[in-house]
Amino acid sequence: MQEKTRELTDEMAADFFFVHDAIVYGALKKCQIPYNHPDYEDYVQMGRMKLVEAYEIFPKDMTEEEAFYQFTGYAFQKVKWGVLDEIRIMVRRAEREMPMPEDFEPMVVVDKSGVDEDVLMRDVYQSMLACLTEVEQTYLNDAVIHQLSVTDIAKKRDVSRKTVYAWRQRVAEKLAQYKTVLKN
Repeated sequence: MQEKTRELTDEMAADFFFVHDAIVYGALKKCQIPYNHPDYEDYVQMGRMKLVEAYEIFPKDMTEEEAFYQFTGYAFQKVKWGVLDEIRIMVRRAEREMPMPEDFEPMVVVDKSGVDEDVLMRDVYQSMLACLTEVEQTYLNDAVIHQLSVTDIAKKRDVSRKTVYAWRQRVAEKLAQYKTVLKN
């Protein structure tokens, strides 16, 4: 992280935001976040924090006219990148916390007589996959179908072992209700 070259004081804040707030709104527009987005005000505040951060680390003297215009472009990029990073984080979080489909019903077979066990297991496995994100499905296929170790999966998917352990944990949590089905 770059070192601060100046600090925005409380006395300067109102004038600063009066002059530069348009940068935040322009960056939000560029990121296609509409005014009616449920988190719009949160993005505005986050954008303002990035704007202040840009001001504090901008290396040139802001009293020069040329530096002022350079700051505008610099701050716009800083705010835009901050907003895009936040969007990526929220998307990842939403994927991890994806709820079960409303119409999902765990498959429970009371009478197993006459049911081919391979067909039953294939159906159970397919219903398990339906509960998972694409990444989690890939992990489950690698672990169950291909019988790969955590290390092998990490190498194959070019991720760390810690990431694979996180996938395994999420899959285990989402598929916990299948334990009773598979034990019977």
